[in-house]
Amino acid sequence: MRTHTAISALFATGLLLTACGSRDSDKAAEPSASATATTVTPTVEEPASPEDAAKEADEDFQKTLDDLENALGETIGVHPGTYEVTNSQPEYDDPSLALDDEYVVPGTYTTKGSADGSSSCYWSRMRDASGQSGAIIANDLTAGRAIVELGEGEFFKTSGCKPWTHSGD
Repeated sequence: MRTHTAISALFATGLLLTACGSRDSDKAAEPSASATATTVTPTVEEPASPEDAAKEADEDFQKTLDDLENALGETIGVHPGTYEVTNSQPEYDDPSLALDDEYVVPGTYTTKGSADGSSSCYWSRMRDASGQSGAIIANDLTAGRAIVELGEGEFFKTSGCKPWTHSGD
């Protein structure tokens, strides 16, 4: 009986050493198949309702769009300035003097509103580049989204607006 108890004690100590690791730092402890494992119960979250899941997905999508817009910055589109509306690129005596933003093609342009959120966005369609009141076909001062239809031969002036983007029509 005494031998049986001693063997049981040695066996238990062996399992304990196997489960806890060896004193020899060069050898990694291997779990024993006969060792008692500690049971860990995972935390289970309640499943979200379909409405909550849809709302969360929509919020994630909107955040992704906002992150993309912020990453791109406000560089794409028509910036403040005065532009000739034409289907053909103007001819220049010296092409090195040509600026990309001197003309735009006819079509529909959209802006998201004022550039800094506090000032207003101004735009005008004009008969010529003089900017005089008789030359103005239409204009507006807005803080929000604006849409403008530009025709061949007109001039377009904008200031204080986020870039205008062409709809491709």
